[in-house]
Amino acid sequence: MHLAVVGGSAWFSGALDALIEREAGLPRTHICDDPARFCDLPDSRETEIAILTSDNGRESLRRKLEEWRRRYPRLRVVIRTRSLRPDLVRDAMQMGAWGCFSEQDAPDVVLNVLKSVASGRVSFPYVDLSSLNSDPFEQLTRREREVLAALSKGWTNVQISDRLGVSENTVKYHLKLIFEKLGVKTRAAAVAQYLNYAMA
Repeated sequence: MHLAVVGGSAWFSGALDALIEREAGLPRTHICDDPARFCDLPDSRETEIAILTSDNGRESLRRKLEEWRRRYPRLRVVIRTRSLRPDLVRDAMQMGAWGCFSEQDAPDVVLNVLKSVASGRVSFPYVDLSSLNSDPFEQLTRREREVLAALSKGWTNVQISDRLGVSENTVKYHLKLIFEKLGVKTRAAAVAQYLNYAMA
């Protein structure tokens, strides 16, 4: 079975390779620093498990998983996250990943996840999904998320209005609700929270 480490630091890739080398029944790894180049590598078609680091944000991760599912239907993707926040674990499940672990997890935890996936079982940590109800970003509507994403690009209310096809007053109303839900008072504070959330 072939295993690839896609993205992430060289330190992690080297440490994982050394760890796996000592473990019977697990494959040696090959490394691809840039997720965008993974599909271009000769070894990609032979890869059965890919560890993908989620350091480029949710939407980038979602697009990459969708692309890989189209090109390699049998590829089992394991997500490496910065933390095991309930929303990140849920997103990994919904995106079709086979498992996930965090940067803080001990080596034994990582090995157990990989062994489980290699044997054909999914492997996700337990999280209290009910805690998502207290996450302010989970309370945003789809339109509010679109407005906030546009705001993060530095767009003015007029630009957001034109792009989303709504009135400027509607944009102002959405921003008011967004500020209330996030507990902020300024555009800059809302954008800062959004960027931290999106890149988690």
